[in-house]
Amino acid sequence: MAATGRSLVASSFWSIGAAAFNTASTLVVFIILSRYLTPAQFGIVAFATIFIDISRAFLLNGIPDALIRAKDWDDDLASTAFWLSMGLGLVLCAAFAMVAAPLAGPAYGSVFGYVLAALSLILLVEGSTAVHTAELRREYRFKEIAVRGIMANIIGGCLGAYLAIAGWGVWAMVLGRVVSTGITSLVLWYAARFRPKFTFRRDQALQLGKFSGNIYASQALNQFATQLPALLLGAVIGPSAIAMYRVGGRTLDMLVSLVVVPIQMTAVSMLSSISTDRDAIAVVYKRLISGCALLACPVFLGLGAIAPDFVPLIFGAQWKDAGYVLTAMSLIAGPVSLSYFESATFNAIGRSDFTFYASLIASIGALVTVIIGIRYGAVGVALALSLRAYVTTPIVLSLIKRATGVLRLEALAAVAPPYFCALAMAGIVWGVSRYGMADWAPLARVVAGVLIGAATYPVLLLIFARSYVLTTLKTLPSLRRS
Repeated sequence: MAATGRSLVASSFWSIGAAAFNTASTLVVFIILSRYLTPAQFGIVAFATIFIDISRAFLLNGIPDALIRAKDWDDDLASTAFWLSMGLGLVLCAAFAMVAAPLAGPAYGSVFGYVLAALSLILLVEGSTAVHTAELRREYRFKEIAVRGIMANIIGGCLGAYLAIAGWGVWAMVLGRVVSTGITSLVLWYAARFRPKFTFRRDQALQLGKFSGNIYASQALNQFATQLPALLLGAVIGPSAIAMYRVGGRTLDMLVSLVVVPIQMTAVSMLSSISTDRDAIAVVYKRLISGCALLACPVFLGLGAIAPDFVPLIFGAQWKDAGYVLTAMSLIAGPVSLSYFESATFNAIGRSDFTFYASLIASIGALVTVIIGIRYGAVGVALALSLRAYVTTPIVLSLIKRATGVLRLEALAAVAPPYFCALAMAGIVWGVSRYGMADWAPLARVVAGVLIGAATYPVLLLIFARSYVLTTLKTLPSLRRS
């Protein structure tokens, strides 16, 4: 177990480092694109990307998760998984390029059809390397994944930025993403030891399908819940509304990639390694959500407090409404600290059916709230979804209790102190920025807001949650011995 813990720490280090670099470089590219492309152009690509991202969930989850969780690596099983993933990627790519794109062109414009067809190549490419990535993750070779991801991100980002400046419009975003995906897949294929054999065993395919079924269904529901707002905004209001929602959400996604996803990725491998010990999983789950909340809550809520100035300042004045979208989205900080480790915990303990139920609850909630909020545009949808999370999270925590024995009050207590301290900090920053510094320049308000938040949050923790902080910081390193 000590070796597992050391692997987790090393893996987290590389994943966090890569996420930090990729977040910074992606932000630079995104800023360039936002200043050279119009909201309508952004919306066209975002609309097409919805369908691609929904499909990617079937390639990157399920079968790879089954290989990571397997007790021993079996080349025959991996080869069967490879041909399944490859075939699925080919079918999805052909469906979009040859069927969906021609049908969508007349309805949404020829440019949209061409963009959808071009982006569908991503599905074919990622289907060919899903097993290779699973092998690297299983072996905690996150350093190799990180280094190669950075390389691809640099090349794809530079290409996209250059094409945007050169006036390629939507194709700057499309080609940048396709090239980045292609490079990542090539280098991951080279890094992995696995080479597919011409082997396909029906019994192993059924085994993979049985495990992956609930995960596929839950991923479909997760993507439905995630993509539904943009999908309805595009259908009801138009591409520009999608763009405002995406730009606001993209900033928050970058924070998630930096703060949460690296821990989440390595936590999957670690939780799988202790999948036979229910009590150990319960302990690790509580430590994960405590550590996540301590960092995520002030980052999310603090950014939300300065978002109305920050977003237009960084992306341009045409994105002013996206700042208020980001403020509304940041309110989800508390539920996020709990939800990002649900699937990893359920899958590790062998209850992928719980993953499905949690996704179903989130999807139903998303459908209802989006229908209510869409009349108020992108900001209304973002606010409705944040409020929805507070309603559905306690229901999902009841599944966590059944799976691990962690009581709902225990889980809530693990994130409550940093959440309320961060909420108070954000309220102070918002009030001072909006009223005390109303006549200041936006840049000055942003800088002052960051400094006030950075000073206020630790003080509030020391006053109201000192024992919580000391306990959390003391127990997190014990993950090395879990």
